[in-house]
Amino acid sequence: MQNLLNLNSWPTWHSSAGRILSQQSGELVEGQRFDLHRVERQRLIEEMWTVATIRASEDPHFLEIEFVWEGQQREGRPLGTAITHLSMTVTVWGEEGGGVEIASWWGIRWWAKFMKGRVNRLPRAMAKQWLSDACTAGSLHIPPSLETEIHEAE
Repeated sequence: MQNLLNLNSWPTWHSSAGRILSQQSGELVEGQRFDLHRVERQRLIEEMWTVATIRASEDPHFLEIEFVWEGQQREGRPLGTAITHLSMTVTVWGEEGGGVEIASWWGIRWWAKFMKGRVNRLPRAMAKQWLSDACTAGSLHIPPSLETEIHEAE
């Protein structure tokens, strides 16, 4: 939860966040816009995102952030123009047996309907990559507390 909420920690766990540009650093806030920069095939790729909503609770312990995709550019030229809108909601459950869930919704332009399968690959790949990153590099194993071990020994 802390890694997702703190934009400064994104480069340590998010594979598309080699570099991040945002007007604000630290904890994410609603309405914040940020760009994820990475280099692919010696070209700069920029993904622009906005934080739409942030929900958190202590009972049950969870964090949910909805991100809205503002587009993608390669060397300043727009990419992925067949996608009209893309929203991704990342939910992290901090309870026993919890985990990470990512839900994604998108729409495509009428002229891209004939290549729908190819266009749908980008949002699906983004969601899978965010999930993989959050579950591997973005999460820490928390060892059982000493109190739990003492009660089990009794």
